[in-house]
Amino acid sequence: MAIAKSYHGAVIAAASAFLVGTAGGYGINEMVGSSQTTDLEREIARLKEEAQRKTHVDAPSDEEASAAIAKSGRSMRISECKPRQAVPGVTCTGIIITTTGSFAGATQPGVLSFAKIGGTWAQIQ
Repeated sequence: MAIAKSYHGAVIAAASAFLVGTAGGYGINEMVGSSQTTDLEREIARLKEEAQRKTHVDAPSDEEASAAIAKSGRSMRISECKPRQAVPGVTCTGIIITTTGSFAGATQPGVLSFAKIGGTWAQIQ
């Protein structure tokens, strides 16, 4: 009978040690996995920021483009701007709105080029 009790005690002790070891290993593994996930998330954010900096095009806002073409009685809502080839500035596509005259309020899609001259955006040919 004493042998049976000590055998059961040993089995219970071994099972307890196994469970504690498994739980501890799982906890350590989770901590390492969480740390690696955090590191990967930081690296992804850094790479996204770097890619945005490399692809950023200095372009006028809608207000700056509209101010540049205001003398012609138009304003512009820009959809996209791309750098011009071989010359400074950008070519922007968007909606051009007539602001004065008998066609005031008329809209049409269009493409205009702009360059920053003396810190101010100006329409160029």
